[in-house]
Amino acid sequence: MMPGVVMMENGVRASLPTNHDREHGQLVNGNGSLAANSSGTLVGFGPGAGSNNGVNKMANGDETGDGANSAQPQRPDPNSSRMNDLPDEIRHITQGFIPLGVLLSRLAQKTHNQLVDEIAALAKMPAPAPTVNGNSAHLSAAIDDTSVENLNKKSRLLNFVQERHAEWVKAAVIARWSRNAQNVSKLIDLMDLFRTQQQKYYNTTDLLAATRISLAHARLPNPDLRTALHVLSTGTAPWMPDFNYIDVPPLTPKEKLQWVENLNTLLSIRLNLEDYDSIPYHFQSYTINSGRVTFKVAGEFEVDLTIADEDFTKQFWFIDFRFDFTPAPAELSEVLRVHLESKVNEVLEKDGLHGCYKFLHELVLTQKITEYVRQAFELSRGRWVDILKVQRLNRAMSIQYWVGRYPADGPKSWIILGVNSGKETTAPGNSGSSSYLTLRWFRDNKEVKDVEIPFDDMDISAEGLLNRVIGSHVEYILRSIHSRLKSNGRFTKREAGIALHIERDDPTKSLLRMQLSHSHYVTVGVSSTTGTFAMQPQSTMTWKGESKLNWSSKDPIQDGLSVLESVRCQYVIEELNRRGKSTGWVVCKGPVKPELVKATLTLREMGQLMWLKRRGWSDPWYLMVSLSLSGDRWFLVELNNSNPSGEAQISSYTKLPLSSYAPNLEDKFFSNLTIFTGAMISHITDLRILHKRRIKHVPHNGTNHSLPANMKVPSVFVRLSDILIQPQYDEAEKRITHWAHDFVEIMYRGIRNSTTRQPMANRDKPTVNGAGESAEPQKESLHAFMDARLKVSDPDRFGLLKGHVERNVAFSKSLGVFALRLEVGVGSTILDTLAQRLQAIDKLADCIDAIRRSDRDIQCEEITLNKVVVTYTDRQKLEGAAAAQPRGHRWKATLELGRDRIQLKFERGNPQLRSLDHLQYLVNSDLRCEKLPYYLSSTLPIHRALDSVEDAWSDLEMNNQGRVHVISPHLDWFNIHYYLPGPNRSMHTPRRLNLQLRLENRREDAAWEITRVEAGSKEKSEDEFKQVLEKVYNAEGRVWRSLGDSAAITTDHRVGDLIRAVDEAVRRLAMQSPPTAVRPSQPKGQGQVKNQAQAVYHKTMAASRARPQTGQVVVLDD
Repeated sequence: MMPGVVMMENGVRASLPTNHDREHGQLVNGNGSLAANSSGTLVGFGPGAGSNNGVNKMANGDETGDGANSAQPQRPDPNSSRMNDLPDEIRHITQGFIPLGVLLSRLAQKTHNQLVDEIAALAKMPAPAPTVNGNSAHLSAAIDDTSVENLNKKSRLLNFVQERHAEWVKAAVIARWSRNAQNVSKLIDLMDLFRTQQQKYYNTTDLLAATRISLAHARLPNPDLRTALHVLSTGTAPWMPDFNYIDVPPLTPKEKLQWVENLNTLLSIRLNLEDYDSIPYHFQSYTINSGRVTFKVAGEFEVDLTIADEDFTKQFWFIDFRFDFTPAPAELSEVLRVHLESKVNEVLEKDGLHGCYKFLHELVLTQKITEYVRQAFELSRGRWVDILKVQRLNRAMSIQYWVGRYPADGPKSWIILGVNSGKETTAPGNSGSSSYLTLRWFRDNKEVKDVEIPFDDMDISAEGLLNRVIGSHVEYILRSIHSRLKSNGRFTKREAGIALHIERDDPTKSLLRMQLSHSHYVTVGVSSTTGTFAMQPQSTMTWKGESKLNWSSKDPIQDGLSVLESVRCQYVIEELNRRGKSTGWVVCKGPVKPELVKATLTLREMGQLMWLKRRGWSDPWYLMVSLSLSGDRWFLVELNNSNPSGEAQISSYTKLPLSSYAPNLEDKFFSNLTIFTGAMISHITDLRILHKRRIKHVPHNGTNHSLPANMKVPSVFVRLSDILIQPQYDEAEKRITHWAHDFVEIMYRGIRNSTTRQPMANRDKPTVNGAGESAEPQKESLHAFMDARLKVSDPDRFGLLKGHVERNVAFSKSLGVFALRLEVGVGSTILDTLAQRLQAIDKLADCIDAIRRSDRDIQCEEITLNKVVVTYTDRQKLEGAAAAQPRGHRWKATLELGRDRIQLKFERGNPQLRSLDHLQYLVNSDLRCEKLPYYLSSTLPIHRALDSVEDAWSDLEMNNQGRVHVISPHLDWFNIHYYLPGPNRSMHTPRRLNLQLRLENRREDAAWEITRVEAGSKEKSEDEFKQVLEKVYNAEGRVWRSLGDSAAITTDHRVGDLIRAVDEAVRRLAMQSPPTAVRPSQPKGQGQVKNQAQAVYHKTMAASRARPQTGQVVVLDD
């Protein structure tokens, strides 16, 4: 053993290093290296241990103990210094050298590991049995333990030490030998030089010998000039031998023909009588002609055989061979023919016709495979370059197609064309057992066994075979995508079309056609050469779909469904965006999260959402389109933005019953969509307001010819009394039932665009450009048109109405129906506008009914919902025709039927202006227009008479001879106050006469009664006014009745005669004394100034009343 290596200096065993200590510098005492002395040489190994000839240098750390790196072949360093004592021609050999440090380190490590294992094994061995008294510790140490267990341990330990000792002895020998390592390295270099030179010598001698042998064939023999001279001069060569053979007489054509016929007969007899049961199955088709039998195997070959003996036990002989498939060589080469002839004759001799068929059959199969390989290699170098990978096997070939279609770790597809022995299964089309060509198809790393791919082995075409295989692969891809698409609801419900066209022989014509929109389709095909997808027509969406299927998809069948649906969704979105912009539809960002939409709408398959908004809609309304494979759905959605969280929520939604077929995204579609959605928004808004106001209503699904045939918007029947009930109408329902049925039908008719111009107040603001365009865009609004139909109970009551009452109101007397055309902004309720129109009709009905039932001479000249123009006189209506009325001036009055009140207007010069306020109060009271015709006609002569009275007293008043003051407290009450000069013609103490004209009922008939009324003290029994009045009351030829101190007259035009008669009598009384001049310093009384001002006011008002124009169009919306 080597204690210096194993043990430390103090005799304590040192811990052996592990492999992690290889590169931690030099170690001492058996730890992988030897200690270095101060000169850098290894201790105990001599001065040659540190040389660069492959021995490890450990002192300065030039080389580590890493065996993994040191064990590799060492390349000579061209920059290292060479040995000084060797010439440059000698190559220094370092290849295969192992450093001594590595060897010792590995040996120390191995010894350490084995020692640890041995200690563990000794510990597991059974211990020796104890002594009898159980205390073996008191035994003498000199007594040796001879138990079996102890002996086994000692024996095992001794064997282990001996084995390790032998190894370390070898290491010591190698270490001693390493002292001469430098000399040995020189010896190796010299030996290498000697062997190299020796090999060159051997090569040179071999080359000289080969050259010498080849020159023998190149040397020409010497010419025989003597023989040539004799033959050329005499023409004979007597020294050449002559065998005197007798030539065979040539055969005549007849003999040749007879010989051939005899040969044909022999062949026929042999094949039909002798060898009929030994002819192979595939040689059953043969022909005998020209002394040979031709066996033909369809699609493979034709072979000509013959016989050379009449003995039928002799063999057939080969004559000719031809291939029976294309492409194949038309004629065999001479070398191949000779080789084939010898082989076939040999086979015929051994195995007969069976052996001949088998040999030629296998030859043909090999030739077919060779032809397939040749064509495949031509394809791989031509049109299918970098697409095919062709590999020739033993008697088979492999063609991998679509190389590079998928990543390196992706699926691969290939075919293997080989020969099946046919021992277990029979060849297709044949009952005999023979080998045949077979095709195995591996699609996406899996062999396909359920698809039979036919290939024509008579017409060899590698490209045709590839096209059929690829055609089946393309069919599998397209049919799989087609089946996955067709099972979805959009296609099962026939909402869209899908078609599959397969051409197995030409895969470029295999197409999958899917409908995108009403008249647009996408066509998906697969390139036969590259295997990439191609979509038509070319667009951005189809290009993205192609890219995803070709370069991003690992399984096009799985991803084809989503890609095609994505292409369709993107196309529909683009079409809706592009075509919808021109018609006012704008695609906007989704205001609601898709998760919330799915939860609210309870959609099984939500798909891709698209949010649209029509310009002119209010903020909460959106049109949402859900594009999915289960079918496209259109929803009209109303949002609620008042959520405390700030997120919009769906407050209501309505599914639009559009056609199940793909819509035609033309302008007509968007126009119809605008109409339909506007109708739905208006309908929903009206129903919500009706419910909120608790107005009874009933939807009715009727036919609406104003909407497209496929759009159904129900009409709404609303109670008329619920709409018209107002606080001031306590008995509205009872009153309405008198002239109309208690329901109104509201029907949607259409929609209109309108652009809101810049307000007048903002037109002076700066503009964008000089053209005057507004800096803010014009706001577009949508207005919905609706028809409200109201049926009256008595159409004759509105007989005065003819056709169109006004621009948006019509009345049909034959149907008894009012038709109202209403317009309101989309999203706003129509009920307010409807209520205003119905109230206007209610007021109109009262007015017309009052005129119709009146016995006075009053006629309607113009009737609209906002205005009624009537003409009237002071006479009563006659029973006969209107032509019987006496001609005269007819006064005109205009009733403006406002939203809150009725405004009565007179034409200029109308004498009834003094009672205008009372008349307006009348028409705005509960009576409305019921008494208006009566008061207009009956008070007209009174007002005319009063105007004449005022005109007559104007001159007297200017001369200070008296004055008159007319007051109308009520419609049927008039006060006439006369002021005459007093004593001494003084107006400070005037004489007063107060007359009162009132409408009184006498004997169930109304009459105007004029009487004198004196306020204050008791009136005088006898005065000048009484005398004057009595003369008027009791005048001869009077048309009134005298009642003593008063007079009464019927309510007709003659009441004016009574007023004028009284006024004339009083006026004569005032003119009996000449007028006195008015003193400048004497001011007039306050009453006179007031009376004059009132007179001037009444005249001015009467003259300034503007006469309404008859042709004016009244707008219904106030």
